[in-house]
Amino acid sequence: MLRHAIPTAAYACFSDAKQAHQYIDRKGVPLVVKADGLAAGKGVVVARDKETAHQAVHDFMVDLRLGSAGSRLVIEDCLEGGCGERGCSREPDVHRPARL
Repeated sequence: MLRHAIPTAAYACFSDAKQAHQYIDRKGVPLVVKADGLAAGKGVVVARDKETAHQAVHDFMVDLRLGSAGSRLVIEDCLEGGCGERGCSREPDVHRPARL
């Protein structure tokens, strides 16, 4: 995304729970905590407070609630706003291109 100048959230990747917790404390909220592996749609938590972000790291990396899918996490800034501000993601329309 960055290479092609497509706006995206700032993020960091972690395979160590302690480092992920330290990042959350340093970064602040809101954040999005994502399992880097295949998690059947269950691997994303939007954390509006630090407690929720820390709990997601614990659930994914320590308790292994997603199995190996949660062994590596991506923690990113939570981008808020409507379609016109950040772009659109929707079902493809063969007559009009979707904005990104």
